[in-house]
Amino acid sequence: MVPPATDDYRRIARTLADAWTTRYEQTDEPEDLTEAISHYRAVLTSCPLDHPSRSSCLRNLADVVALRSQRSGDLNDAEDAATLYRESLDLLDKEDSHRMWVLMNLANTYHIRFKQTDDSEDLDKAISGHREALLLCPPNDERRDYLMINLGFSLTSRFRHFGRTECLEEAISLHRAALRLCPRGHPRRQESLGGLADAMHLRYLRTHRIEDLEETIDLEREALTLTPPEHPMRPKMLYNLSVRLRTQYNWTNDMGYIEEAIEHLYEASKLVKSGHPLSRLILHLLAGNLVYRFRHRGADEDIADAIKHYRTSISLIPEGHPEVSSMLSNFACDLGIIFSRTGDAEHFEESIALSRSAVEYPFSSARDRLRAAQGWTVTARFTRHSSALTAYRKALSLLQHAIDLGPTVQTRHEYISGRDIDPFLSLPMDAASYAIESRAYEEAIEMLEQGRALLWSGMRSLRTPLDHLHEVDNSLADEFTEISQALETIITTTHVRDFVGTLAGTDYDDVTIGRTDMFARDLTEKRRLSEELDKVVLRIQALPGFENFRRPIPFRHLQTAAIGGPVVIINLSEYCSDILIVRSNHPVVHIPTPTNFFDRVTNLAHQLSETRKSYRLESKKYDRVLRQTLEELSELVGQPVANRLMELGIPEQSRIWLCPTSVLASLPIHAAGPISSHINVKRYLCDIYVCSYTPSLSALIASRSGNLSGSSSGQSSLLIVGQPDETLPGVDSETRSIESLVGSGSVTRIAGEAATPENVIARLPMHPWVHFACHGVLQPGRPFDSSFLLQHNTRLTLLRIAKSHLPTAELAFLAACHTAELAEDGTPDEVLHLTAAMQFSGFRSVIGTMWAMADKDGKDLSEHFYRKMFAAGVQSASYEQSARALRHATQKLRTEKGISFERWVNFVHYGA
Repeated sequence: MVPPATDDYRRIARTLADAWTTRYEQTDEPEDLTEAISHYRAVLTSCPLDHPSRSSCLRNLADVVALRSQRSGDLNDAEDAATLYRESLDLLDKEDSHRMWVLMNLANTYHIRFKQTDDSEDLDKAISGHREALLLCPPNDERRDYLMINLGFSLTSRFRHFGRTECLEEAISLHRAALRLCPRGHPRRQESLGGLADAMHLRYLRTHRIEDLEETIDLEREALTLTPPEHPMRPKMLYNLSVRLRTQYNWTNDMGYIEEAIEHLYEASKLVKSGHPLSRLILHLLAGNLVYRFRHRGADEDIADAIKHYRTSISLIPEGHPEVSSMLSNFACDLGIIFSRTGDAEHFEESIALSRSAVEYPFSSARDRLRAAQGWTVTARFTRHSSALTAYRKALSLLQHAIDLGPTVQTRHEYISGRDIDPFLSLPMDAASYAIESRAYEEAIEMLEQGRALLWSGMRSLRTPLDHLHEVDNSLADEFTEISQALETIITTTHVRDFVGTLAGTDYDDVTIGRTDMFARDLTEKRRLSEELDKVVLRIQALPGFENFRRPIPFRHLQTAAIGGPVVIINLSEYCSDILIVRSNHPVVHIPTPTNFFDRVTNLAHQLSETRKSYRLESKKYDRVLRQTLEELSELVGQPVANRLMELGIPEQSRIWLCPTSVLASLPIHAAGPISSHINVKRYLCDIYVCSYTPSLSALIASRSGNLSGSSSGQSSLLIVGQPDETLPGVDSETRSIESLVGSGSVTRIAGEAATPENVIARLPMHPWVHFACHGVLQPGRPFDSSFLLQHNTRLTLLRIAKSHLPTAELAFLAACHTAELAEDGTPDEVLHLTAAMQFSGFRSVIGTMWAMADKDGKDLSEHFYRKMFAAGVQSASYEQSARALRHATQKLRTEKGISFERWVNFVHYGA
């Protein structure tokens, strides 16, 4: 009998542990792994704290405990393994060659734990650990590919969680570099092929580039050929290929891909061990594919098998696992499909119950629960189930949470720009249309407000007015302000892109590996501040009278947006589109639309955009298309709205606000016409009513907030920012003309060398009015980089403007191109343009342009505008007169001989 606590005992126990581990790798039997853990733990127990081999004893035990955690999903094992790896790491010198492997395994354990808990802090630790390990790896180390593969997997998970495109591109570069190190015959080639295939598949789902999908399929097929039937990785390879084949079916509608996937999944289900985590994924995917086949062939046995496999797969999910929502939701959606074909009410009721459970499951991510809620809305609405409104309410609540996961507005915008979120972007409009069908007009408006312009509303919530709170609890108000300002700093952070992709084939080098992970840094700080703010908000909500602080805004408050005149909301939904008129202290008025309203508006927006891209400014072709667009908009919106406003007793020349949704936000509704009336004169909507736009009701309310009452602040000074060049020769005369109209004593003019972004930002707080006369630059795909072009091509960006807090700002005239234009590839309901940024920063009224403007219009329109504004003297001028003054100026412009429609229609007014 060998005594314990001796080297001989440890050597024997270690030999036994190694043998059990080897057998587990061959048999995949959990009992073998349990035996290995028992012997490795005995080795560690017998090893003194100061023994030189203690670090290796710790990591040997950690390896098998981590393996069991991955196999069983046991969170305690993952935490135990992480603790063991950290202790092992602490005992190693900085130069020890084992250090990089312990770091990698610790990082893998954090990654495993992330998959079990959906806690992004673990994912940050995983990525950081993998980077550090890779930095320690010599360039010619034969195992370098393994480190790259693991970092690639972690970055792919970050993309899945946050929609961070840079992470996906970096993962693809890592996997390509690793694959070059794994030629045919290399033992890790299958894993390398699978990692690259997974990342390429995700990029296809993001961009729909068919070449990415084709490469994915080729990679998976090669990986499968390298795993013969007896290979332990074959079930995983079969599953991976089946996932890609289903995507291929969605692209081609070729049932051959589904048949092949079903064949592979049946083989995989026979090879995988019962209880293995992969078994539930295989059965779940098999069930879904059988439903696909049922829809095509109508075979009842496919229904029975699909339901059986769904139930089995769900029963295998560990309690508290984040996969629950997505798996319940998939089953629910397919039960809804089965119900639609069979009429079996039990299937339908179970579908609704599963959807509700998926949405309310607390351990899944907000984005998985959002997908579940969206599926619930579709099923419930289709069947007119009583839970439909509840489903929409849940979905809208989760939509904001899902978007808020990103640490900055730029990362949040990146998420909502992806194709994978497209089905969710119509949720607010679809929810409102359903509420309108139920005649719940006020709730429809609340839903639109809750689900649209989420990026602006998220930032606006950090600038919540606190006057009343200061009176009740000054220190609590100060605490809220301090945390909100710190959080806003993080949210509006901008820095150079984290990763410069290596798609051109350059090597993935140590400079790339060792850079600071700015995303993780921002995310950590944002998470900390958000938790602090949530606690403060709960304390505020506990105060009498503050129960609704920072909760969704009720209609009775939203209705105050109409205090200056009716707000016309045009809701565009594929289900049913509607027009709602909101008036102060009156019930909401509903105007139905034609059944083809959605298709006609969508076609109008597309046609106008395509024509504008194809033809230059003042093109006769574009002007003709624009006239036709205005005529159709008159039929669809302008005429019905004008008629109903007349019926409601709203006098002509009154102010009205237009709040369009979806692609309607890109159309010039204010100029809809000609509109028929008792006067035999060709008139447009803006001739009958003074039209302004607002992105949302809360934005309009915010534009009236503060101490301003609509009258001059007593300091109506004007800042003029001009940047002439060879393409804008009229800027100098434009700015000098304005200066002469206003009076030099009330004007500060910045031009030439002085026109820098820093100088403009510094001067904005000193002047309630500002006039920009320069180039406006639209940045498709990167709206926060849209900008005013200033001296030496420096840029004053949308994000830099949004960071400003200008409580005394009143009026901004943006005589520059594209300042109120929505990028074609953007999300129209987020209203991300320079005009909206100026309004958010504090300007009550903002004048912008829907597209490019003619240089000569700057001077002419400005002169007409400011003459009208200052007709009663500079000190009597009010920003609330700006909408009428703009209407006056565009009418003057229209009297010029040969003026094209696009030149006067271009100018729009936002705000109070």
